[in-house]
Amino acid sequence: MKAAVYRGAHNIKIEEVPEPEVKGRRVLVKFRAGSICGTDIHFYRGEWALKNGRILGHDACGVREDNGERVVLVPVTNCGHCYFCLRGLPALCTKAKLYGLTSDGFFAESKAMLPRSLIPLPSNVTNEEAAIVEPVALALQVLNHLQPNLGDWVTVVGQGPIGLLMTQVALLKGCRVIAVDLEDYRLQLAEKYGADAVINAQKEDVPKTVRKLTKLGSDFVIEAAGTKQTVEQTPLLVRKAGKVVLVGESEGYLNLGEADEAQFFTIYLSPVEYPSAVELIARKLVDVKGLITHRFKLDEFEKALQTLDNPAEKPLKAVITR
Repeated sequence: MKAAVYRGAHNIKIEEVPEPEVKGRRVLVKFRAGSICGTDIHFYRGEWALKNGRILGHDACGVREDNGERVVLVPVTNCGHCYFCLRGLPALCTKAKLYGLTSDGFFAESKAMLPRSLIPLPSNVTNEEAAIVEPVALALQVLNHLQPNLGDWVTVVGQGPIGLLMTQVALLKGCRVIAVDLEDYRLQLAEKYGADAVINAQKEDVPKTVRKLTKLGSDFVIEAAGTKQTVEQTPLLVRKAGKVVLVGESEGYLNLGEADEAQFFTIYLSPVEYPSAVELIARKLVDVKGLITHRFKLDEFEKALQTLDNPAEKPLKAVITR
């Protein structure tokens, strides 16, 4: 079968690989659609390390071969009995399997999966929409963890696909959202989704503008841009005793001189939010289809990566289909 295989920086190609073994309780799922994540772009650029020969992909849908059911594939499995699982923290499982990162992923013609890692798809959710569930689940996890009150200020730094979904879910929670990015086309989409204010970081002083809008600083800051510079800016955006979640990147020097009693933390994807994420898409409470800027076949995977890595293409999400 065909699969997208990592062979090094700028060297991810479609190769012939063995068919998956269907053993134990696993079932075979035939790939229908998936989306390329910012993580995959980091691998492509050589910015993050990945094992040579790893099959990419952690956001996809397919069809179960045993019963024909359309399903979303959950990219993380937890053991259920380690120290963290027993304390309700499955994302920190010491034996977790992360498809597309620590284990072969979903950009292949078929994949053997445990039924518990498959979420049935409602008929009104298209394959393209089902290819973009992971960032919705992540946004839900972040906002559920922050537990904002109605009217709280949430500053989302970075308005790529993950940032735009953080913006949408924060608005669903009744928050006031400040969207920050370097590109006007992304900020225009944030405005379309209802962001209360947008800031182009190339044209405005972000900390000064956030302080002007919020008076005391933002109640919550979500770093979704994935750069060291944006991480280092977060203490200047949050109010005293506020919270900062580092989603895109966690490296950088934090000058905490003005961020008295603020909490800073990273967060990782959990399987828990997947059913709710599918429900939000099905009920049209979040828009994932509007994030799709490019569409490719699996055979065009390398072209898809090159397109997403080219700012001139104004990329957001690229969906891969068979």
